[in-house]
Amino acid sequence: MKIISHKRTKRRGLVQTGKIGNFPTRNRFVMGPLCTMYAAPDGSVTPQMTEYYRARAKGGAAVVIVEITFIDDIASRSFHAQLGAQSDMMIPGLSDLAEAIKGEGAIAGIQIAHCGSQRVIGEGRVLAPSPIAWAEGKPIPEEMTEKDIDQVIDSFGSAASRLTTAGFDMIELQGAHGYLINTFISPATNKRTDDYGGSHENRMRFPLAVIKRIRSHIGNERLIGVRMNGHDLMPEGYETSDYCRVANDFEEVGVDVLHVSAGTYRAMEQRVTPMYLNEGPFLEYAKEIKRSVDIPVIAAGTIHSLDLAENTIAEGTADYVAMSRPIFADPELPEKTITDREIEIIPCVRCNTCVSREQAGSRSLCAINPSTGYEARSNETAKARRKIVIAGGGPGGLQTALTAALRGHYVTLVEREDELGGALAIAAKLPFKKGLRGYLRYLIHAVKSAGVDLITETDITECPGLISEADDLVLAIGGRWVLPDYKGVAVLDPISALSNIDKIGENVVIIGADLIGAETAWHLASVGRKVTLTDRRQGLGEDINLVSRLVVPSMLQEHEVNVLFSCGVAGAEDGKVSIKNDGGSQSIKVDTVIATSEQQTPELPLDGDQLPDNIRLHKVGEASGLVGLRWATYTGDNVGRAL
Repeated sequence: MKIISHKRTKRRGLVQTGKIGNFPTRNRFVMGPLCTMYAAPDGSVTPQMTEYYRARAKGGAAVVIVEITFIDDIASRSFHAQLGAQSDMMIPGLSDLAEAIKGEGAIAGIQIAHCGSQRVIGEGRVLAPSPIAWAEGKPIPEEMTEKDIDQVIDSFGSAASRLTTAGFDMIELQGAHGYLINTFISPATNKRTDDYGGSHENRMRFPLAVIKRIRSHIGNERLIGVRMNGHDLMPEGYETSDYCRVANDFEEVGVDVLHVSAGTYRAMEQRVTPMYLNEGPFLEYAKEIKRSVDIPVIAAGTIHSLDLAENTIAEGTADYVAMSRPIFADPELPEKTITDREIEIIPCVRCNTCVSREQAGSRSLCAINPSTGYEARSNETAKARRKIVIAGGGPGGLQTALTAALRGHYVTLVEREDELGGALAIAAKLPFKKGLRGYLRYLIHAVKSAGVDLITETDITECPGLISEADDLVLAIGGRWVLPDYKGVAVLDPISALSNIDKIGENVVIIGADLIGAETAWHLASVGRKVTLTDRRQGLGEDINLVSRLVVPSMLQEHEVNVLFSCGVAGAEDGKVSIKNDGGSQSIKVDTVIATSEQQTPELPLDGDQLPDNIRLHKVGEASGLVGLRWATYTGDNVGRAL
């Protein structure tokens, strides 16, 4: 076990060593089983996956739990690109993965599961204890026969055997979140009347049999963990007092550690909360379960701030904290904490780009760390140092500057406003987007530490001498909002509106229900404006991710935003706006119209014809036609690497 030395850190709880079973731990940080979709189509380990997990172990986590892994080819696989332990052919890749984690000093754990009713790929049987769909409109599963149950128990044991052969230290059983184990435990999803249903003892029969079978295969030298609910968060489901009894049952059959979460995919927004909701929604569940058992407890569920993580350990709420999305965003978070370099942590903003991409069947990426998923990519020093001038101090320009400076280039960034951050700086001032403030602080500190020269309150066109001496010019200026021309009505773009809220009238109409339109509506309504949000489409914009769209509608409703879909603004004048749909039209009193529905590539202050022959021109983010934080950071990083 590699111990990272620490000095002056105030996180005494997080940095203390510990023990799970007979395995010592170097601190109290756990990288939880966040799904990446990095596996090969057949479920085997890829080099991308190995390097991703190696980086999380190298970054200082005490325990790295590899993502959910299916156990057989019968009915356990939930989705494509899922990791598998279904055959001996998987062992060589899994062995490389386990060694990569252990070689960096972390306990190598891996989560195994049967998806049960939550099977999203089309082929194969869908099995569950009872014929109850996991959500409305989803397939009704087959009720498992005793033969099916015996087969699944065998599959769990065989998969665990392969994984210990591969070298993993800990097998974690996915017993939460509506997966098969959880649906046997919960009375909401188990309506059986045989030996596997009815009483608590009967509903526990299957999960306890699985644990016993796993132990018989892996022996007493390896660890067994269980990811369990602390509350089902659904009608007729188990509550915390019930799960304390479940925890006792697990402890009695030899489980070494409990990993407490809550809910199912019916409550996705509570499990992976977006930035709009509070941190640590499940900590009380972990606290109660810890009181009921003598084995270690891992707390999970949106533990993002280090203050909250430290308090969780220091106050005895749990023994370990799973910080999955934060360590996804910055694999070095534990080491940076331990060595008192918290200002250098790339802070997860809870945008849920990672989770939403996985839910949509795409590889998980991070909106703010373009290196996540590309850990094997070299960031070597440039062969020749070039003079780089960057126009625009938003996230794209800042990321370009950082990447280029770290590669050894001389970098000057020019921003026309008096502060860095661009539109991100405006968004970060909204009360429900405070996570962006931490990210912006990190980014500005990082570029300053990398030696970037920063010039503010200056337009790039005012710097002919600087440009003439440059080898490369990077245009990272923001997009241009398309504003309608209405008589007698003030029309603003969202950035101008949020920057000058005092100048916005009482009655506001917002055109466009993409993320920025919905968030602007929400904020203005929260500060007392009467807001109507309208869009020609039938619902919220596609840029609102799968998790956030579970929250945003309720927030709009709570703040009494008048939402009109399938409606277009026909015009406005003299304090009224005309809104039309297929059923007719209506007139709404308005003081201010905010147009968020159309954004164009900005008019470039300079182009190739205006530049010296020896200078190379590059475009980043909206200047390249790509909109959004993720594209700003990714295009910026790609340009920085190409210089």
